[in-house]
Amino acid sequence: MLELRQVCKTLPGVPPRVLFDRLSLRVEAGECVAIVGESGVGKSTLLNCIAGLEPIDAGEIRVGPSRIDPLDDDAMARLRRSHFGFVFQAFHILPHLNLLQNVALPLWLLDEAEGVAASRARTMLERVGLGTRAEDPPQQLSGGELQRVAIARALVHRPHLVLADEPTGNLDPGRATEVLDLLLGQIRDNRAAGVLVTHSRTAAALADRVLELRADGLHDITARP
Repeated sequence: MLELRQVCKTLPGVPPRVLFDRLSLRVEAGECVAIVGESGVGKSTLLNCIAGLEPIDAGEIRVGPSRIDPLDDDAMARLRRSHFGFVFQAFHILPHLNLLQNVALPLWLLDEAEGVAASRARTMLERVGLGTRAEDPPQQLSGGELQRVAIARALVHRPHLVLADEPTGNLDPGRATEVLDLLLGQIRDNRAAGVLVTHSRTAAALADRVLELRADGLHDITARP
């Protein structure tokens, strides 16, 4: 579902800084990989390159059978809207919308019928344990509950690729484990490909594979039983 082939990324400067040099990665449908590494090594930049928010200098990025790195800004925006789901550390829940409306937002952007969008949003809220809170404003929720809303919103349009950038950074350890279990479970159930960037190796250990990003590429450090 996601494949990076020989991806190169250099940051401008004197001298230029090479972040990735011939980096390759493959993530299958229903699989979630966690990417860890030291601060500044380029984890979030890698996620932005996968999302088409930053250009790569060489190589290929494919989602499904399609190569996405040559797409222009408009085509990439349409692809993100229809096929990508995003979960961020800061939640990004809109305060002027209730929970149902927040979750339905990706479907509205895809011009889904109002009734269908509401029904699918309500189903996703039920799947993350918030079905009885659909009409509540975000201000009434805890941090862990808000992150569950963010997961529901990221998955409501059944994306092929889910990208999560430090999704538990604002949560205490107990809530972090709960939220990650939920996120990874939904990725597997929906047969999406998932990429999780985190500074926490404890959190990363819940993923199917753990990859450490270093100057010379990605290294599999998954703990084997």
